[in-house]
Amino acid sequence: MTMQFVDKLREKPAVQKLEKFFPAIAFLGGFAWDSITLGQMVYGTDILILLAYYTGALILVILLSAQLEHPEGWTKERLQALAKAQQKPAPVQKQTAAPAKPAEQPAKPEEPVVENSVIEEPVAEPEEEPQVKTEESRFRRAASFIAQKTPARAKEAANRAALEAKEATAKAAAIASAKAKEAAAKAAAKASAQAKDAAVKAKGAATKFAKNVGYESTAIPENAIVVRHRFLDREWSETWKQRFTWAVQFFFGGLFSALVVCYFKSSGSLASFLLVILLAILLVGNEFLQKKYESFGVSLAFFCLLGTMFMNFAIPHLVHRIGFIWFLISTVLSFGLCLFIWKISHRKKSILVAPALISIFLIVAYIMNWVPPVPLVLKQKLACQNFDKVSYSCDVDDPSLLQMVGLKIPSVHRVDSSEVYFLTSVYAPAKLKAELEYLWYYQDPKTGKYMLTDRISSGRMMINGGRESGFRTFTRKKNTPPGKYRVEIAYKNGAVIGSGTFEVFNEAPEDGFVRDTLR
Repeated sequence: MTMQFVDKLREKPAVQKLEKFFPAIAFLGGFAWDSITLGQMVYGTDILILLAYYTGALILVILLSAQLEHPEGWTKERLQALAKAQQKPAPVQKQTAAPAKPAEQPAKPEEPVVENSVIEEPVAEPEEEPQVKTEESRFRRAASFIAQKTPARAKEAANRAALEAKEATAKAAAIASAKAKEAAAKAAAKASAQAKDAAVKAKGAATKFAKNVGYESTAIPENAIVVRHRFLDREWSETWKQRFTWAVQFFFGGLFSALVVCYFKSSGSLASFLLVILLAILLVGNEFLQKKYESFGVSLAFFCLLGTMFMNFAIPHLVHRIGFIWFLISTVLSFGLCLFIWKISHRKKSILVAPALISIFLIVAYIMNWVPPVPLVLKQKLACQNFDKVSYSCDVDDPSLLQMVGLKIPSVHRVDSSEVYFLTSVYAPAKLKAELEYLWYYQDPKTGKYMLTDRISSGRMMINGGRESGFRTFTRKKNTPPGKYRVEIAYKNGAVIGSGTFEVFNEAPEDGFVRDTLR
């Protein structure tokens, strides 16, 4: 209901005009809030808020990784549930037409056996009368003719009977075959009808089941791919994609805004400041990348960058330590989460190229001291003389208007060859311990380049975090010839937290001294 109300509200012309200014308003408002809060002091609630941003981004990137791997595939679970949901029809017995019994062939008529009677020649008898002989001769001729013709006619009759029997057998076989084919066709048609009826019932059950579980595909294809069921095996609608990308843009923007402020406050060198500029550019660009976040590769790359920078800021608050080992752990954890997302998304390995390159770049940048030593922040700095350790007060030259507005570097006018002091206060979270060092640079008058002259560190420079105004330390230098100096305060053997530039004179100031105190 809430989303429907928001969608209807966004359709109004006045709201559509205001939406054009939402990114700028959100950017300026979030950045101003982070500058006021995080820029002064980091509290536990600030870490929790950033953790909520990061967790929200993690969930949304996982959701955006969803894709329908097998649009026509059915998982094992779906097939099992379908088998339970549908009523199993009785197995259709395959009806096969019984082979037709061969028609009984009519008994083959036995060929008539004609006995060849041997006509015995009469024994010569005494000659009878002529009339008797004539009748006897006629009888003999007739008997001889019958004896000659009878076998041929019998054979012809037998052949004719055999032919008629063969024709009768062929006709009977043809009739039996036609009846068998007709019976087989009827049985096949009946089996096909039963199979189609079972298929229709199965399809109906599958459709009903698919609607219940909310899947796109509702038909079981013949070549269905059985894959493991996964929540991310789906395709989001355009409406939900837009909602997800809008939320990702919001969470990424919150992280970018806070991290730009934190890293800017901790940056004390040009190299680290360039990294802050890169984050600021991405912060502004985030307001125009909502559509790009639909690409899982783009979202994962930004998530890896923000994850590493966030953990590098949050882990020191938990372990109360900073250093390369903790930055390495931050990078590994961030990339490990990206690896986990890739694993459950079943995407190609090429998706991990961008996160891997980002992780390698950040590790190299830390080794080269390009990454600011967050969460350490230089709160105050002061170049002076006649320092009092108890009150942390000293004499400074009365600043001119140009020096007050930052258009001219401060000056230190030495009197009676006094030592030059450089005082700083560095903020660190509660219980965090870090060893600091000071690096003194002198500008060569001939070349105009600053050269390192002293690197000073001691056990007294082990800061203990928790003081709102920062942990106060100082360094001093004797025999400072006139000229320009730059003093950097850094995490020992690490990146620079901040620096101060001033000019030393071997004469009294025209406007005198003022007493200043490091808070």
